[in-house]
Amino acid sequence: MNHAPIIITDSTCDLPPDLFTRYQIGLIPLRIQFGQETYQSGVDMNLEQFAKRLQVGDVHPSTSQPTVPDFKQVYEALADQGRPILSLHISEGLSGTVNAARQAAQQLPGQPITIWDSQTISAALGLQVLTAARAAQAGYSVEQILPLLTNARAASNLLFTLEDLSYLVKGGRIGRVQYHVAQTLNIKPLITVSKSGDSIGTYTTAGRVRSLPKAVDAFVDHIAHEIGEGSKLRAMVFYGIGDTPTLAARLVDKLKQRFDCVFIESAFSTPVLGVHVGPLALDIGYAAGDWEV
Repeated sequence: MNHAPIIITDSTCDLPPDLFTRYQIGLIPLRIQFGQETYQSGVDMNLEQFAKRLQVGDVHPSTSQPTVPDFKQVYEALADQGRPILSLHISEGLSGTVNAARQAAQQLPGQPITIWDSQTISAALGLQVLTAARAAQAGYSVEQILPLLTNARAASNLLFTLEDLSYLVKGGRIGRVQYHVAQTLNIKPLITVSKSGDSIGTYTTAGRVRSLPKAVDAFVDHIAHEIGEGSKLRAMVFYGIGDTPTLAARLVDKLKQRFDCVFIESAFSTPVLGVHVGPLALDIGYAAGDWEV
């Protein structure tokens, strides 16, 4: 029996497509709904297709998590490979996805399935998934990978910002008063995911800027303050449409100038996140130091 696990994640995980392929990472998609239309995020709808559908403007999209049967179907289909499963997911504080995964695993007691709450989302989840996938490819067992994931979860952080705050209002993330004040003052929040206390694994504000272009320097300064100028850095930058690919390229350049980047990637963001932040957004997942494996 091969003790190296099969790595599974959900479509809130931001990773460049070639890394999903290289490390054979399985994907359980969240769904995007436009009224009666349903799409699987990252499977039959990418970010550009999402943005085009959004422009129709007839209905605001919503998302739904994978169901327990969705997880069971994927897990059962992998049973004949004779390998354990390590399933890593969006923070329990942001979605019920990880709980659905746990319920599915409990209903399959004959399969060795381990569920991991990343306590984050997007590119920071991607760094944890990549940590697990690299170790699995190197032949590590689940028991050997879990300490690596504990370290990766502690080390990885997320920053993102967006052009249109109305998406946060529609998703219930901010109130209308906050929205109107921010719009009047042209403020863009820098948002992160809390790593401690009662708010662990939920969104919190890390700062504010007056425009998306100014977020590039704000991101770099924030990271430098956190880990130290010139430190070793692993980072993944994800972007939407419009000017955000250009801003992402600028961010990557500035990161390379100010840090020892041992790993850096950039790609379009996953469409399911666009439902909550809109198609004009920029985010970075980062962690200090080199890979342990």
